[in-house]
Amino acid sequence: MEFSVWGFPVLKFNFENPEKALEDILKYANEERLNEMSDDWNAKCKSTAMSRDLDTMKHIDHELEKILKKLSEHFQIPLEKMSFKGCKHPECFGDYWVNQYTKGDQQDVHYHMNPEFGDPPLFSFTYFAKYDPEKDAKFYFFNPSPAPDLYKDFIDTRSEFNLRKELDIQEGDIIIFPSYMLHGVDEQVRDEPRITLSGNIHGLSKK
Repeated sequence: MEFSVWGFPVLKFNFENPEKALEDILKYANEERLNEMSDDWNAKCKSTAMSRDLDTMKHIDHELEKILKKLSEHFQIPLEKMSFKGCKHPECFGDYWVNQYTKGDQQDVHYHMNPEFGDPPLFSFTYFAKYDPEKDAKFYFFNPSPAPDLYKDFIDTRSEFNLRKELDIQEGDIIIFPSYMLHGVDEQVRDEPRITLSGNIHGLSKK
């Protein structure tokens, strides 16, 4: 399913076996201790990068490869030109990580275009592994306008004037969006953890 968010394409797919995905993510989080997110990311949550040498993540890899194929078909981008890894080297790790939000945690507005990490990715994504849409913190896209407050009195006139947009997201959904889109996560207001898998999809050259 495709959504238009301020004119940018956002796709929503599903993992075929979300129960197994959550089981593996929870097992991984127990094996690799989650660390507090750095203040440099304007966030308060626990996060960890994925390690490609853990058998527990094989199912996640398989699910993501199926999602990549759907993305390739939707945008008519050759599959061989995209990867969850930042390079073609066999030892290159997948560029995705687990985020765990407990009461009081949040993620400020940001995008995935940091030049310090090399070439920017084509797309970014978030998979909602453990998520109650009625109780957990909302994921939102922030208005890219350079002066969004200027139109705050007219949000009832045109939806384009809203400061933010939310999608209808359920547990087991994965959303994929251009990596330059501004996005964030509201404050988690309950003790139960909200767990997501986020990451990037890189474009691979012919080299």
